[in-house]
Amino acid sequence: MRILWLVRHNLVEHPGGDTTQIIQTRQAVERLGITVEMTSEIPRTWSEFDVVHLFHLDRLWEHLAVCRVLGTTAVPAVLSTIYWPADEFDRAGRCGLQGALSRGLGSERYQSLRQLQRFGLSAIGRRSGRGWDRRLFSFVGAARHLLENVAVVLPNSVAEQRAIERKFSVSRPAVIVPNAVDPQTFAIDEQGPWSERVGVLCVGRIEPRKNQLMLIRAAAGIQAPLTLVGSAGRFSGRYARKCRHEAGANVHFVEHQSSAGLRDLYVAARVHAAVSWYETPGLASLEAGLCGCNLVVTPSGSTREYFGEDADYCDPNDVDSIRAALESALSRPARGELSGRIAREFNWDAAGRATLRGYELALSG
Repeated sequence: MRILWLVRHNLVEHPGGDTTQIIQTRQAVERLGITVEMTSEIPRTWSEFDVVHLFHLDRLWEHLAVCRVLGTTAVPAVLSTIYWPADEFDRAGRCGLQGALSRGLGSERYQSLRQLQRFGLSAIGRRSGRGWDRRLFSFVGAARHLLENVAVVLPNSVAEQRAIERKFSVSRPAVIVPNAVDPQTFAIDEQGPWSERVGVLCVGRIEPRKNQLMLIRAAAGIQAPLTLVGSAGRFSGRYARKCRHEAGANVHFVEHQSSAGLRDLYVAARVHAAVSWYETPGLASLEAGLCGCNLVVTPSGSTREYFGEDADYCDPNDVDSIRAALESALSRPARGELSGRIAREFNWDAAGRATLRGYELALSG
């Protein structure tokens, strides 16, 4: 089986959680004997491929041109949606001009404007207007069009699948492909004694959606150090500077780390906190849970489906709620059963097998 993977053009230049997800899933699929050709360019011919695999429901300017080709070929497409509706974040979490626009226009109209903005920035950066389509004026309409043109969707959870069906009123055949971590990289047998672990760790790009500013404010009221690992998001320099300005003496900032460096930080921390406005469910939380950290997360996204009762939940818009969750997680004993469950259920080989089932379902249709 030969699969064409069409990925965002800046997948490596501007890495994110999707970069890890895509690279690791590719390796897992190839271990199953599948041939993958990964590119950001639409090929001139599709006949040599059995399936085309698209990524991101919300990068529509990259996919609408593909939809036009799909209408002329027998090659089926699958879509890793990597998506969660941003309505709550648009209403209460965005900052600055973007926040004013999202609240003034409403989430749906703001998302349409944002798609046009992102298309414009991409066109300027690539010096090409390729991907323009009048459907970009309506985010919901364009997303619905994309969903109607793929044979199978590959969400990371049932919750994500249901959220997409509600948002866009489109139901497609689906295979759940779990987000995952590498149990060998984040080895669970290298943990020190629980009594030696200290403080709260937060790994992720510093940006409004990740909500580190609220975490900093919540941590000001607890007797434990907070370490933030990550660089400012691509357009979040002002937000990152505000985080540093408000950070007290108990807050430490660490730049981007290698996997080995992250593992050392995870196994030294008692709690990992991801108080984002939404996650699906967040690779850092999976990595931290595998390394034995107690978890603080927010319920928006697919976190409950992954972590169940093995995490403390908080309201991302409430400092007191975040602080209470931190205090609860810091005072709990280690949750060893979570680490074992992540290793068994949320690994890249499982993601690879589920992805292959998605290809087989697309070909059977």
